[in-house]
Amino acid sequence: MSMKKQLWTVLSLMLFAGSAWAQAMGSLAVNGTGGENQGFRKVKAVRCDAAKRGSCDNPVFFDLNKPTAVPAGMYIVGFENSINPDLVEVRQGSTTTLQLERIDIPVNMRDQKVRVYRDMSKLVEQQKIYMTMFYMKRHFFFLDKDNFGDLYLAGAWERDFVQRFTYEACDNVQDGDDAPASVKRAVKICEAWGAARSPKDLRSLFNFNVVEQQKDGSFDQIWVSTPSDSLVMRHPPYLVAVPLKNSTFVSVFPGAYRINVEGKDAKGKTIKNVSIEVGNYSKSGSTLGFSLNVDGLFTNLGEGDCASARTWETESRAYCTSDDQEGCDRSAASSCTPM
Repeated sequence: MSMKKQLWTVLSLMLFAGSAWAQAMGSLAVNGTGGENQGFRKVKAVRCDAAKRGSCDNPVFFDLNKPTAVPAGMYIVGFENSINPDLVEVRQGSTTTLQLERIDIPVNMRDQKVRVYRDMSKLVEQQKIYMTMFYMKRHFFFLDKDNFGDLYLAGAWERDFVQRFTYEACDNVQDGDDAPASVKRAVKICEAWGAARSPKDLRSLFNFNVVEQQKDGSFDQIWVSTPSDSLVMRHPPYLVAVPLKNSTFVSVFPGAYRINVEGKDAKGKTIKNVSIEVGNYSKSGSTLGFSLNVDGLFTNLGEGDCASARTWETESRAYCTSDDQEGCDRSAASSCTPM
């Protein structure tokens, strides 16, 4: 083949590749207006291969109300520490548009420092945690807790709190008959992590029952920090805005949130936190994948009379202690610990 022919072949392949790449592009837009105390106001989108766990691209960031060209595929999309409830499909040659929901701050709260955070007692917010950890193998946002005590988006020079909570150490965990108890516990955690076939299969690694007691949006994650050690780490509340005065509204993706005020109203009465659910979403969770039950890790779930059980597990939730908890219908219990 002559040099001229070789050059033409290379150019043709490059043009074909460029054309194929262009055809595989779509666009993504998120419409809405950021609140006064939502400091970043950028959409974050991460494309993930839904058929291959842990296969995600680097994130893209863009402004609200501006369709942005992105490769076609399935995306996890977030804004100001809120996350869309399910994967978002971007198709080639078309625009996928999402709409933020607006939460108005009650007038009698606006003179106080208002904290608006994700209500982790609700299944929709729990499932967002499972979704991001399943597909990305890490938490979605970089979050800092030094400024406000609770978790909010980390700036360029701030230290992240949550990105270390991965399960990469599981690659080096080695079990054995003479292994210490700490290693055996790490092995059990890693088995649950590795056996997951859908996002909600990770539910045994998270305990949201602390929310029921404190009602502050915090939750626990069981984490393998090294091949021979595991820890239960407390996640503080996930703020969706800076807790400052004179906030009139915040914009978030559909989900469940709480409004809490630092102080009292005009009559001297303490204003308690209020739970709010906004937008349309499936309360049964993602339709992607299928469920594979794993053994509980925070509690030892066994077979027993679930009608009088102390703790029990359902397909939606791993650690149920009350019938009043969302997703904790005793009649649907798959295993339980008797009284």
